Amino acid sequence: MSEAIVDLVSTGRTLKENGLIEIATLFESTTRLVAHPLSYRLGSNNIAEVVEGLRAATLQAV
Repeated sequence: MSEAIVDLVSTGRTLKENGLIEIATLFESTTRLVAHPLSYRLGSNNIAEVVEGLRAATLQAV
């Protein structure tokens, strides 16, 4: 038996479903896409497609 647990959550639904409550936020996190600037500028279409896909998904989620 444990007094507390640390969990990575985005909505808190699992906590609620299990009768648990959030007592503190330890850290906030964000996502980052890291690409070599030269590769991005020299026309690597794969990177541009990923960027546009992420941008579209982000706009749909909001």
